[in-house]
This record gives sequence, C-alpha cells and structure tokens, in this order.
Amino acid sequence: MKLRERKRADFMVEMTPLVDVVFLMLIFFMVSTSFTVSDSLKLELPSSKTATQDKQVEQVLVSIDASGQLYVQEEAVEDGELRRRILNISKGDPNMRVVLRADAETRHKRVVYVMDTVRGLGMGKLAIATVPVGNK
Repeated sequence: MKLRERKRADFMVEMTPLVDVVFLMLIFFMVSTSFTVSDSLKLELPSSKTATQDKQVEQVLVSIDASGQLYVQEEAVEDGELRRRILNISKGDPNMRVVLRADAETRHKRVVYVMDTVRGLGMGKLAIATVPVGNK
C-alpha cells in the first residue's frame, strides 16, 4: 500500500493588505484627532479690579507685545500699515469696537500711538483688555 505523500503548501503572508490596513488606520486617527487652538501671542495683561469680559462678535483686536511689536488680529504689522489694517477689518464702521491688548511691560508711548491712530480713524469704541485682580 502506497501512501500519498502530501506536499506542504508554503504559507506566505501577503504584505499588501496589511500595509493598506495600517495606512487606513493612520488616516483614520489623523482625521479623528482633535486639535486645540492656542493663542500664538502671549501677553502679560495688566490687572484691574473692575475688569469685565465683554465678548462682542465683531471687533478689531490690536495687540502690543513687551517689545512694542504691533499685531492686528494676531498678525504682525508695521506702524505704517496699522491704519489700513484696522480700516480693512472694520470696513469703515465707526461703531465697531477696537480692543487694545497691551503687555504690562509695554511702553506707554506705544499704547498712546495705537489709541491716537484709532481715534484718528473716527472709531470711538476703544476698550483696553485687562485681567481681573488675582487671575494672573
């Protein structure tokens, strides 16, 4: 009696489907990850006992860092283009609020320059951002 000899099949793992699955998982996790937006401009605002938080939808945000660099809506601007940028964002609306965020170490001269520029544009609503006492 002759027994048939069974040949062993060579098992080979296909790498293409494995790579496809790993790639799809990578894409899934990249898309489903939530990203947090943080303020890119770090300012140490002065404190105030009467500070209030007033969130107005439309406003122009002008910031001055400790070195005196001006920012409009978080984008750095030069002194000469401050007027144009404020006018572009406000669309010439004199009732739009301008919020001035100046670092506590900013020179007074820079703050007065921004205030003078805003008043010169005829915009009467100027707010200075502060933090409540004890929230530093």
